[in-house]
Amino acid sequence: MPVTPHRLMIVLRGAGVLGGIAALIALTGPFRYDQLGLPFPDTVAHALLFYGLGSLMLGALARSRTSDLVWTLVGLGVASEIAQSLVGRETSLHDLAGDLAGTALVFLPVYLGRFRDLVRTHPHVTFGDLRQLDRRQTGARNPAPLDIARS
Repeated sequence: MPVTPHRLMIVLRGAGVLGGIAALIALTGPFRYDQLGLPFPDTVAHALLFYGLGSLMLGALARSRTSDLVWTLVGLGVASEIAQSLVGRETSLHDLAGDLAGTALVFLPVYLGRFRDLVRTHPHVTFGDLRQLDRRQTGARNPAPLDIARS
């Protein structure tokens, strides 16, 4: 059975589901972080967890918009802190900062890559003109080409 992008996507989605279940247990389980005996602070553990979840999301949800994935992880970070307060665990802004740091570490290279692509393909086009080309902003299926001669 040859490996194809579709088959790899199925594996990544399965890993994502398992990772999500593990994250749910880790974030809301009846144990405290200091009982786990990990060699780094709780904030670093949150950053690593969200880095892993973000990486799985990038691979498994290739057709999703990056900004949607970022906001989903931010929402999960906030929801996990609320859930921890509901199950009697400590709510901490440090943990939320770790969640946001892990999310940023995953998605910052994606945004930098897109910026580099814009510099190569449209170096003299304003961001306003680029926004007009964006199908999500205009609703057009085939946006009109840019008049680059305006520079």
